[in-house]
Amino acid sequence: MKVLVTGAGGFVGGHLVPALVEDGHDVVGTSIDGSDGFRGLDVRDPALVDRVVAEVRPERVFHLAGQSSVSLSWKEPALTYEVNANGTHYLLDALHRHVPGCRVHVAASSDEYGKVSPEECPIDETAPLRPVSPYAVSRVAGEWIARMFHESFGLAVVVTRGFMHIGPGQPASFATADWARQIARAEAGLSEPTVLTGNLEISREFGDVRDVVRAYRVVLDLGEAGEAYNVATGEPHRLGEVLDILVNAAKVDIEVGVDPAKLRPVDFPVLYGDAGKLERLTGWKPEYRLEDTLRDVLAYWRERVRQLGEDA
Repeated sequence: MKVLVTGAGGFVGGHLVPALVEDGHDVVGTSIDGSDGFRGLDVRDPALVDRVVAEVRPERVFHLAGQSSVSLSWKEPALTYEVNANGTHYLLDALHRHVPGCRVHVAASSDEYGKVSPEECPIDETAPLRPVSPYAVSRVAGEWIARMFHESFGLAVVVTRGFMHIGPGQPASFATADWARQIARAEAGLSEPTVLTGNLEISREFGDVRDVVRAYRVVLDLGEAGEAYNVATGEPHRLGEVLDILVNAAKVDIEVGVDPAKLRPVDFPVLYGDAGKLERLTGWKPEYRLEDTLRDVLAYWRERVRQLGEDA
């Protein structure tokens, strides 16, 4: 089957593309700079998006390309809206014109639910969307663009609202990867044995990217067009608890400090989801334990530091 994966060079794409290839699919991956053998595609360029879709003519599409950093969205909101909202529109417009029979997965985010109280959790898909960051607003916009193309043109689009997920290969702009990188550098004698963090009192899910990839694949095959599905573990963990697991696995004594630059303007205390809708439809459940995922994250950064040294 011909499969197009936008954002193939990103964190999730790095796990999704090999899984699709292993299953025998003809995969065309794109990245903004065309690195790692992928086709160059900036989703902000409608003419280029149209050309890629017309040439590839995919039967299945995983739309992962996006600006995924909440903190960056506060610094560059226009970029975030252009990539996550406009880019989604350009892609779906090209798909409905060139390959109207294809099935499309659009990766959105649990950040769309915004500031919720502990009593509202676990959040299911009926909860109101109350975004509190430019990133979250851009994901709400992208989701409604997807619904518009389904309702207006019959395009078979399904949306996932992914709760926080981690794993090997995640860039250090995200908390657990940042902590593991700092620990690995300290173990190698490249930095002081200190991990600098943001707010450790909030609670989030920490799903495994490999479970998320399984969810994306089954929801594209079995999901109802026009619907949104949570991808969630339903198990919140305080960030301080997660950091403790990594610190306890370190080969040197680690101190923990706070970096004011890592604190966000808005950080709601708890968010975790209910993936019952996805489970009832597909049978999907998360398989990875948090401890095993964190072990793999730390192993990834130790290897990166071993290979790259000071540049890691």
